[in-house]
Amino acid sequence: MKTPTLDRRAHQRYDVLGALWGVLELPEPAIVVNVSTQGMLIDAPICPVPNSVHALHILIEGEPVTVDAVVRHCRSHPDGRHLIGLAFLHAPATVLSSIEQLGAGHPIQVIDSDVSRS
Repeated sequence: MKTPTLDRRAHQRYDVLGALWGVLELPEPAIVVNVSTQGMLIDAPICPVPNSVHALHILIEGEPVTVDAVVRHCRSHPDGRHLIGLAFLHAPATVLSSIEQLGAGHPIQVIDSDVSRS
């Protein structure tokens, strides 16, 4: 007679031996609070982990540009929003030359690339 298992999963699970790499994308709208050639402060509904690296999709002169940035700090507010300090890793020349055009209140999209260089 077979002993019943306590595992009620519908699909079989496998043990992972060694490192397993993956990408997780969580697009969330954010508002630029302030910006410089070194980085930006954004207001967003998520609070990413400090020192994690994220891809920011920014519209520069109507064209989407992707910039990698590292989270320097995240300050939570009672309303559920978060002020996130980001430092650019390698900003393209188009971003650096158009920093003045971003201005406060400019919408951007934050994509979590789940790449951590901490």
